[in-house]
Amino acid sequence: MKYPKILILSGIYDFSTDDICVELEKRKTEYLRLNLENISQFSIQMFPQKAFIRVSYKNSVWLLTKQTLHSIFFRQPVFLRNTPSKPLTKEEQLYKSQWMAFTRGLMIFNQAKWVNFPQSVYLAESKPYQLYIANQIGFSTPKTIIANCSIPQNFENEIIIKSIDTVYLKNGKYNYFAYSNILKVSQLNDYELQFAPFMMQKLLTNKTDIRVTIVGNKIFSHKILSDTIIDGDWRKIPKEKLKYIEITLSNEIKQKCLKLNRILNLNYSAIDLVESNGKIFFLEINPTGEWGFLNYDNNIHLEAVICDYLES
Repeated sequence: MKYPKILILSGIYDFSTDDICVELEKRKTEYLRLNLENISQFSIQMFPQKAFIRVSYKNSVWLLTKQTLHSIFFRQPVFLRNTPSKPLTKEEQLYKSQWMAFTRGLMIFNQAKWVNFPQSVYLAESKPYQLYIANQIGFSTPKTIIANCSIPQNFENEIIIKSIDTVYLKNGKYNYFAYSNILKVSQLNDYELQFAPFMMQKLLTNKTDIRVTIVGNKIFSHKILSDTIIDGDWRKIPKEKLKYIEITLSNEIKQKCLKLNRILNLNYSAIDLVESNGKIFFLEINPTGEWGFLNYDNNIHLEAVICDYLES
């Protein structure tokens, strides 16, 4: 019988979670990892009134209780986020909907330290809402409009167009991911936009991208640089051509980042800022943002920092 101190909810291809598990193994910390793609391989019994769960697999049994479960690492808030390449069977639809409801039900462990609590994640993932809050607390934000039609010609000459939520599509054996793209307002037309709304923002020129990673009250800030000028989405550039240089933000920007986390009730976040013509702009906050790539060029190990927080 095992009483894990940490519960990890993730996916089988989440390599950042792999780093967390390796670190916990080194520390000999008792944990249980459930990957949502194959969670049905476990036999699970939940007793909601008592906040008690029994998990068994082959000859192993784990008990999750309010007294022994210290923290929950919640890495996959949207259940298997992708568009299927073919219609789902009735069984597949049932599997997805009910296991998604079950993972939400783990909020019965509201005494545990969550990274991050599901309710907070769902709220913070809304780009319109996070932009609204960032603007309210004093961040500079780029001029923004969300629409499914062409926008006024006098909005801006050049804009960057983004999805409101992560776009990850499947078509047969091919996967498609949507990046941000630079366009002129005159290139937009109602026919192409009407099918779905998009986020359109003023293009920030002479920019430097900044990634701010927050774990608890610890802040790690990095400029994202390349040998060439990064005009649009830095994720389009091959990883081997990017450098992540640790920097120190002003105390004012640090406090705004921490305040944003507090308002959104987040214990972890990845915040994207931009320095443009001497001014810092807020772009977005991701409550489940990636961090592993920051370890490569820097003498930091964020998996250790996250494990410290989960265990503290």
